[in-house]
Amino acid sequence: MIKTIIIDDERHAINNLERYLNSYDQFHILGSYIDVYKAIDEIKGQSVDLVFLDIDMPKMNGIEAAERILEIDSEIKIVFVTAYSNYAVDAFEVAAIDYVMKPIMKNRLDKTINRIYKSQKEDDGHIVDMKMKILCFGNFEILWEGESLKWRTSKAEEFIAYLVHQKGEFVHKSKILEDLWPDKDVKQATKLLHTSVYYVRNAFKNIGLDGVIEYSNKMYKFDTEDFYLDTDIFEKAIKDFEKESSENIQKLKEGIKVYSGDYFEGNDYLWSVGEQGLLRNKYIDALSKISNYYIDQGSSDDAITYLKKITEFNPYDEKNHRKLLTAYINSGDLVSCKKHYKNIENEFKVELGEELSLKTKEIYSSIQGD
Repeated sequence: MIKTIIIDDERHAINNLERYLNSYDQFHILGSYIDVYKAIDEIKGQSVDLVFLDIDMPKMNGIEAAERILEIDSEIKIVFVTAYSNYAVDAFEVAAIDYVMKPIMKNRLDKTINRIYKSQKEDDGHIVDMKMKILCFGNFEILWEGESLKWRTSKAEEFIAYLVHQKGEFVHKSKILEDLWPDKDVKQATKLLHTSVYYVRNAFKNIGLDGVIEYSNKMYKFDTEDFYLDTDIFEKAIKDFEKESSENIQKLKEGIKVYSGDYFEGNDYLWSVGEQGLLRNKYIDALSKISNYYIDQGSSDDAITYLKKITEFNPYDEKNHRKLLTAYINSGDLVSCKKHYKNIENEFKVELGEELSLKTKEIYSSIQGD
Protein backbone atom coordinates (compact mmCIF):
# COMPACT_ATOMS: atom_id res chain seq x y z
CA MET A 1 0.00 0.00 0.00
CA ILE A 2 1.11 3.57 -0.75
CA LYS A 3 0.69 5.50 2.50
CA THR A 4 -0.56 8.93 1.49
CA ILE A 5 -1.09 12.36 3.08
CA ILE A 6 -3.16 15.15 1.49
CA ILE A 7 -2.47 18.81 2.37
CA ASP A 8 -4.75 21.51 0.93
CA ASP A 9 -6.40 24.59 2.43
CA GLU A 10 -9.62 23.90 0.50
CA ARG A 11 -11.83 21.18 1.97
CA HIS A 12 -13.73 20.55 -1.30
CA ALA A 13 -10.40 19.96 -3.08
CA ILE A 14 -9.42 17.41 -0.42
CA ASN A 15 -12.76 15.63 -0.72
CA ASN A 16 -12.44 15.46 -4.50
CA LEU A 17 -8.92 14.02 -4.35
CA GLU A 18 -9.86 11.52 -1.62
CA ARG A 19 -12.74 10.27 -3.76
CA TYR A 20 -10.44 9.68 -6.72
CA LEU A 21 -7.65 8.06 -4.70
CA ASN A 22 -10.09 5.65 -3.04
CA SER A 23 -10.78 4.21 -6.50
CA TYR A 24 -7.17 2.97 -6.70
CA ASP A 25 -6.57 -0.16 -4.62
CA GLN A 26 -2.92 0.63 -3.92
CA PHE A 27 -3.53 3.77 -1.84
CA HIS A 28 -4.07 4.11 1.89
CA ILE A 29 -4.87 7.69 2.98
CA LEU A 30 -3.28 8.23 6.39
CA GLY A 31 -4.77 11.69 6.78
CA SER A 32 -5.97 14.88 5.09
CA TYR A 33 -5.05 18.30 6.47
CA ILE A 34 -6.04 21.92 5.93
CA ASP A 35 -3.43 23.08 8.47
CA VAL A 36 0.01 22.58 6.89
CA TYR A 37 1.85 22.85 10.24
CA LYS A 38 -0.28 20.10 11.78
CA ALA A 39 0.30 17.94 8.70
CA ILE A 40 4.08 18.31 8.97
CA ASP A 41 3.95 17.38 12.67
CA GLU A 42 1.94 14.27 11.80
CA ILE A 43 4.40 13.28 9.09
CA LYS A 44 7.21 13.36 11.66
CA GLY A 45 5.55 10.55 13.58
CA GLN A 46 4.45 8.33 10.69
CA SER A 47 5.86 6.30 7.83
CA VAL A 48 4.66 8.20 4.75
CA ASP A 49 5.27 7.30 1.10
CA LEU A 50 3.51 10.11 -0.76
CA VAL A 51 2.17 13.63 -0.15
CA PHE A 52 -0.31 15.46 -2.36
CA LEU A 53 0.52 19.08 -1.58
CA ASP A 54 -1.26 22.30 -2.51
CA ILE A 55 1.19 25.08 -3.38
CA ASP A 56 -0.81 28.24 -2.79
CA MET A 57 -1.67 28.08 0.95
CA PRO A 58 -2.01 31.01 3.40
CA LYS A 59 0.14 29.78 6.29
CA MET A 60 3.04 28.30 4.36
CA ASN A 61 3.87 28.11 0.66
CA GLY A 62 3.73 24.55 -0.64
CA ILE A 63 7.29 24.75 -1.98
CA GLU A 64 8.58 25.54 1.51
CA ALA A 65 6.35 22.83 2.99
CA ALA A 66 7.80 20.29 0.55
CA GLU A 67 11.33 21.24 1.57
CA ARG A 68 10.45 20.69 5.23
CA ILE A 69 8.79 17.36 4.47
CA LEU A 70 11.83 16.16 2.54
CA GLU A 71 14.04 17.17 5.47
CA ILE A 72 11.99 14.79 7.61
CA ASP A 73 12.25 11.97 5.05
CA SER A 74 13.94 12.43 1.70
CA GLU A 75 12.25 9.29 0.33
CA ILE A 76 8.76 10.81 0.51
CA LYS A 77 7.35 11.51 -2.94
CA ILE A 78 5.66 14.87 -3.56
CA VAL A 79 2.84 15.61 -5.99
CA PHE A 80 2.02 19.32 -6.20
CA VAL A 81 -1.57 20.38 -6.76
CA THR A 82 -2.40 23.98 -7.65
CA ALA A 83 -4.60 26.29 -9.69
CA TYR A 84 -1.61 28.37 -10.81
CA SER A 85 0.73 27.16 -13.56
CA ASN A 86 3.47 29.69 -12.75
CA TYR A 87 4.71 27.48 -9.89
CA ALA A 88 5.75 24.61 -12.16
CA VAL A 89 9.47 25.39 -12.36
CA ASP A 90 9.83 25.81 -8.60
CA ALA A 91 7.84 22.62 -8.05
CA PHE A 92 10.19 20.46 -10.07
CA GLU A 93 13.23 22.08 -8.49
CA VAL A 94 12.28 20.32 -5.25
CA ALA A 95 12.13 16.99 -7.10
CA ALA A 96 8.35 16.65 -7.22
CA ILE A 97 7.16 13.50 -8.95
CA ASP A 98 4.36 15.42 -10.69
CA TYR A 99 2.53 18.74 -10.90
CA VAL A 100 -1.26 18.64 -11.30
CA MET A 101 -3.54 21.54 -12.10
CA LYS A 102 -6.86 22.14 -10.32
CA PRO A 103 -9.56 21.12 -10.72
CA ILE A 104 -8.12 17.61 -10.83
CA MET A 105 -9.63 15.39 -13.52
CA LYS A 106 -9.61 11.59 -13.29
CA ASN A 107 -7.84 11.04 -16.62
CA ARG A 108 -5.06 13.44 -15.58
CA LEU A 109 -4.72 11.77 -12.19
CA ASP A 110 -4.32 8.40 -13.95
CA LYS A 111 -1.11 9.73 -15.49
CA THR A 112 0.12 10.86 -12.08
CA ILE A 113 -0.62 7.44 -10.60
CA ASN A 114 1.33 5.77 -13.41
CA ARG A 115 4.31 8.03 -12.64
CA ILE A 116 4.09 7.02 -8.99
CA TYR A 117 4.03 3.33 -9.91
CA LYS A 118 6.99 3.78 -12.27
CA SER A 119 8.88 5.59 -9.53
CA GLN A 120 8.21 2.61 -7.27
CA LYS A 121 9.74 0.36 -9.89
CA GLU A 122 12.91 2.41 -9.75
CA ASP A 123 12.88 2.06 -5.95
CA ASP A 124 12.19 -1.65 -5.59
CA GLY A 125 12.39 -3.14 -9.08
CA HIS A 126 8.68 -3.86 -9.41
CA ILE A 127 5.72 -2.03 -10.89
CA VAL A 128 2.01 -2.73 -10.91
CA ASP A 129 0.44 -1.51 -14.15
CA MET A 130 -2.86 0.11 -13.22
CA LYS A 131 -4.23 -0.37 -16.76
CA MET A 132 -4.46 -4.14 -16.30
CA LYS A 133 -6.30 -5.51 -13.29
CA ILE A 134 -6.65 -9.25 -12.81
CA LEU A 135 -9.33 -10.28 -10.34
CA CYS A 136 -9.52 -13.86 -9.06
CA PHE A 137 -11.59 -13.42 -5.90
CA GLY A 138 -15.27 -13.97 -6.64
CA ASN A 139 -15.70 -14.10 -10.41
CA PHE A 140 -12.56 -14.24 -12.54
CA GLU A 141 -12.16 -11.07 -14.56
CA ILE A 142 -9.44 -9.17 -16.39
CA LEU A 143 -9.98 -5.43 -16.68
CA TRP A 144 -8.19 -3.18 -19.13
CA GLU A 145 -8.55 0.51 -18.25
CA GLY A 146 -11.68 -0.37 -16.30
CA GLU A 147 -13.33 -2.42 -19.05
CA SER A 148 -13.75 -6.17 -18.75
CA LEU A 149 -12.02 -8.19 -21.48
CA LYS A 150 -14.35 -10.43 -23.43
CA TRP A 151 -13.36 -13.99 -24.30
CA ARG A 152 -14.55 -15.76 -27.44
CA THR A 153 -15.36 -18.98 -25.55
CA SER A 154 -15.64 -20.11 -21.93
CA LYS A 155 -12.63 -22.38 -22.46
CA ALA A 156 -10.53 -19.46 -23.68
CA GLU A 157 -11.43 -17.69 -20.44
CA GLU A 158 -10.59 -20.77 -18.40
CA PHE A 159 -7.26 -21.13 -20.21
CA ILE A 160 -6.10 -17.61 -19.25
CA ALA A 161 -7.46 -18.10 -15.72
CA TYR A 162 -5.43 -21.32 -15.53
CA LEU A 163 -2.25 -19.52 -16.55
CA VAL A 164 -2.92 -16.80 -13.95
CA HIS A 165 -3.32 -19.62 -11.42
CA GLN A 166 0.21 -20.80 -12.26
CA LYS A 167 1.63 -17.53 -10.84
CA GLY A 168 3.95 -16.71 -13.72
CA GLU A 169 5.42 -20.22 -14.04
CA PHE A 170 5.62 -22.22 -17.26
CA VAL A 171 3.17 -25.13 -17.39
CA HIS A 172 3.53 -28.02 -19.80
CA LYS A 173 1.01 -28.51 -22.59
CA SER A 174 0.21 -32.04 -21.41
CA LYS A 175 -0.72 -30.76 -17.94
CA ILE A 176 -3.02 -28.11 -19.43
CA LEU A 177 -4.76 -30.74 -21.57
CA GLU A 178 -5.22 -32.97 -18.55
CA ASP A 179 -6.68 -30.23 -16.34
CA LEU A 180 -8.83 -28.35 -18.87
CA TRP A 181 -10.01 -31.15 -21.17
CA PRO A 182 -9.91 -34.36 -19.08
CA ASP A 183 -12.80 -35.92 -21.02
CA LYS A 184 -11.25 -35.39 -24.49
CA ASP A 185 -8.69 -37.49 -26.34
CA VAL A 186 -5.28 -35.90 -26.88
CA LYS A 187 -5.87 -34.97 -30.52
CA GLN A 188 -9.19 -33.24 -29.85
CA ALA A 189 -7.95 -31.58 -26.66
CA THR A 190 -4.86 -30.24 -28.46
CA LYS A 191 -7.03 -28.69 -31.16
CA LEU A 192 -9.21 -27.01 -28.51
CA LEU A 193 -6.10 -25.74 -26.70
CA HIS A 194 -4.69 -24.17 -29.86
CA THR A 195 -8.03 -22.52 -30.54
CA SER A 196 -8.16 -21.13 -27.00
CA VAL A 197 -4.60 -19.82 -27.26
CA TYR A 198 -5.50 -18.07 -30.52
CA TYR A 199 -8.59 -16.44 -29.00
CA VAL A 200 -6.71 -15.27 -25.90
CA ARG A 201 -3.79 -13.84 -27.87
CA ASN A 202 -6.24 -11.99 -30.11
CA ALA A 203 -8.04 -10.51 -27.09
CA PHE A 204 -4.74 -9.14 -25.76
CA LYS A 205 -3.63 -8.01 -29.21
CA ASN A 206 -6.81 -5.94 -29.51
CA ILE A 207 -5.71 -3.83 -26.52
CA GLY A 208 -2.15 -3.49 -27.77
CA LEU A 209 -0.54 -6.30 -25.76
CA ASP A 210 1.38 -8.67 -27.98
CA GLY A 211 3.45 -11.56 -26.68
CA VAL A 212 2.05 -11.74 -23.14
CA ILE A 213 1.32 -15.45 -23.62
CA GLU A 214 4.76 -17.05 -23.82
CA TYR A 215 5.44 -20.45 -25.40
CA SER A 216 8.64 -22.48 -25.10
CA ASN A 217 9.43 -26.20 -25.19
CA LYS A 218 5.75 -27.17 -25.27
CA MET A 219 5.06 -24.98 -22.24
CA TYR A 220 2.89 -21.87 -21.80
CA LYS A 221 3.23 -18.95 -19.41
CA PHE A 222 1.42 -15.70 -18.60
CA ASP A 223 3.65 -13.46 -16.48
CA THR A 224 1.41 -11.37 -14.21
CA GLU A 225 4.26 -9.65 -12.35
CA ASP A 226 3.80 -6.28 -14.06
CA PHE A 227 0.01 -6.18 -13.65
CA TYR A 228 -2.31 -5.64 -10.72
CA LEU A 229 -3.35 -9.04 -9.35
CA ASP A 230 -5.71 -9.15 -6.37
CA THR A 231 -4.28 -12.40 -5.01
CA ASP A 232 -0.81 -10.82 -4.94
CA ILE A 233 -2.15 -7.90 -2.90
CA PHE A 234 -3.83 -10.34 -0.52
CA GLU A 235 -0.83 -12.67 -0.15
CA LYS A 236 1.56 -9.76 0.45
CA ALA A 237 -0.65 -8.38 3.22
CA ILE A 238 -0.71 -11.80 4.91
CA LYS A 239 3.04 -12.31 4.48
CA ASP A 240 4.01 -8.83 5.72
CA PHE A 241 1.94 -9.06 8.91
CA GLU A 242 4.31 -9.48 11.84
CA LYS A 243 2.73 -8.60 15.18
CA GLU A 244 -0.52 -7.10 16.39
CA SER A 245 -0.08 -3.34 16.44
CA SER A 246 -2.35 -0.51 15.30
CA GLU A 247 -0.28 0.14 12.15
CA ASN A 248 0.11 -3.53 11.24
CA ILE A 249 -3.58 -4.27 11.78
CA GLN A 250 -4.50 -1.36 9.52
CA LYS A 251 -2.20 -2.67 6.78
CA LEU A 252 -3.72 -6.14 7.12
CA LYS A 253 -7.26 -4.74 6.94
CA GLU A 254 -6.41 -2.82 3.78
CA GLY A 255 -4.72 -5.80 2.15
CA ILE A 256 -7.54 -8.28 2.69
CA LYS A 257 -10.20 -5.91 1.32
CA VAL A 258 -9.58 -7.49 -2.09
CA TYR A 259 -11.10 -10.75 -0.83
CA SER A 260 -14.53 -10.22 -2.39
CA GLY A 261 -15.38 -13.92 -2.48
CA ASP A 262 -13.61 -17.25 -2.63
CA TYR A 263 -10.88 -17.80 -5.22
CA PHE A 264 -12.61 -18.34 -8.63
CA GLU A 265 -15.82 -18.78 -6.64
CA GLY A 266 -18.10 -18.00 -9.56
CA ASN A 267 -16.27 -20.13 -12.11
CA ASP A 268 -16.35 -23.67 -10.71
CA TYR A 269 -12.85 -24.63 -11.90
CA LEU A 270 -11.93 -28.02 -10.42
CA TRP A 271 -8.19 -27.33 -10.70
CA SER A 272 -8.58 -24.29 -8.39
CA VAL A 273 -10.22 -26.08 -5.45
CA GLY A 274 -6.99 -26.68 -3.49
CA GLU A 275 -5.82 -23.08 -3.76
CA GLN A 276 -9.33 -21.88 -2.99
CA GLY A 277 -9.26 -23.69 0.36
CA LEU A 278 -5.79 -22.39 1.23
CA LEU A 279 -6.71 -18.77 0.51
CA ARG A 280 -10.00 -19.08 2.39
CA ASN A 281 -8.16 -20.36 5.47
CA LYS A 282 -5.68 -17.48 5.25
CA TYR A 283 -8.56 -15.03 5.05
CA ILE A 284 -10.30 -16.50 8.09
CA ASP A 285 -7.00 -16.46 10.00
CA ALA A 286 -6.53 -12.78 9.11
CA LEU A 287 -10.07 -11.98 10.29
CA SER A 288 -9.30 -13.81 13.52
CA LYS A 289 -6.08 -11.81 14.09
CA ILE A 290 -7.94 -8.54 13.53
CA SER A 291 -10.86 -9.47 15.81
CA ASN A 292 -8.48 -10.67 18.56
CA TYR A 293 -6.62 -7.37 18.38
CA TYR A 294 -9.84 -5.38 18.86
CA ILE A 295 -10.94 -7.67 21.70
CA ASP A 296 -7.61 -7.07 23.46
CA GLN A 297 -8.03 -3.32 22.90
CA GLY A 298 -11.55 -3.39 24.33
CA SER A 299 -13.03 -2.24 21.01
CA SER A 300 -16.03 -4.58 21.02
CA ASP A 301 -17.89 -2.92 18.14
CA ASP A 302 -14.86 -3.30 15.84
CA ALA A 303 -14.36 -6.89 16.98
CA ILE A 304 -18.01 -7.72 16.21
CA THR A 305 -17.57 -6.63 12.59
CA TYR A 306 -14.82 -9.19 11.98
CA LEU A 307 -16.26 -11.95 14.18
CA LYS A 308 -19.48 -11.80 12.13
CA LYS A 309 -17.44 -12.21 8.93
CA ILE A 310 -15.81 -15.34 10.37
CA THR A 311 -19.23 -16.85 11.11
CA GLU A 312 -20.16 -16.42 7.45
CA PHE A 313 -17.27 -18.68 6.47
CA ASN A 314 -17.29 -20.99 9.51
CA PRO A 315 -20.94 -21.14 10.69
CA TYR A 316 -20.24 -24.11 12.99
CA ASP A 317 -17.14 -22.72 14.73
CA GLU A 318 -18.64 -22.58 18.22
CA LYS A 319 -15.56 -20.98 19.74
CA ASN A 320 -15.95 -18.01 17.43
CA HIS A 321 -19.67 -17.81 18.24
CA ARG A 322 -18.76 -17.54 21.93
CA LYS A 323 -16.36 -14.68 21.12
CA LEU A 324 -19.12 -12.92 19.20
CA LEU A 325 -21.68 -13.40 22.00
CA THR A 326 -19.19 -12.03 24.54
CA ALA A 327 -18.40 -9.05 22.29
CA TYR A 328 -22.11 -8.25 22.04
CA ILE A 329 -22.35 -8.32 25.84
CA ASN A 330 -19.29 -6.11 26.27
CA SER A 331 -20.70 -3.62 23.78
CA GLY A 332 -23.99 -3.52 25.71
CA ASP A 333 -26.00 -4.94 22.81
CA LEU A 334 -27.88 -7.67 24.66
CA VAL A 335 -30.65 -7.77 22.06
CA SER A 336 -28.20 -8.83 19.33
CA CYS A 337 -26.56 -11.27 21.72
CA LYS A 338 -29.85 -13.03 22.47
CA LYS A 339 -30.87 -13.02 18.81
CA HIS A 340 -27.55 -14.52 17.71
CA TYR A 341 -27.72 -17.19 20.40
CA LYS A 342 -31.22 -18.26 19.33
CA ASN A 343 -30.13 -18.39 15.69
CA ILE A 344 -27.13 -20.64 16.30
CA GLU A 345 -29.04 -22.78 18.79
CA ASN A 346 -31.62 -23.53 16.10
CA GLU A 347 -29.03 -23.98 13.35
CA PHE A 348 -26.95 -26.47 15.35
CA LYS A 349 -30.08 -28.52 16.13
CA VAL A 350 -31.46 -28.52 12.59
CA GLU A 351 -28.23 -28.85 10.58
CA LEU A 352 -26.03 -30.89 12.93
CA GLY A 353 -28.54 -32.53 15.25
CA GLU A 354 -26.50 -31.22 18.17
CA GLU A 355 -26.96 -28.91 21.12
CA LEU A 356 -24.64 -26.03 21.90
CA SER A 357 -21.90 -26.73 24.43
CA LEU A 358 -22.21 -25.90 28.11
CA LYS A 359 -19.70 -23.03 27.70
CA THR A 360 -21.90 -21.37 25.11
CA LYS A 361 -25.07 -21.92 27.14
CA GLU A 362 -23.42 -20.33 30.19
CA ILE A 363 -22.75 -17.12 28.25
CA TYR A 364 -26.43 -16.91 27.35
CA SER A 365 -27.51 -17.75 30.89
CA SER A 366 -25.42 -14.89 32.25
CA ILE A 367 -27.68 -12.32 30.56
CA GLN A 368 -31.04 -14.00 31.07
CA GLY A 369 -31.87 -11.82 34.06
CA ASP A 370 -31.07 -8.57 32.22
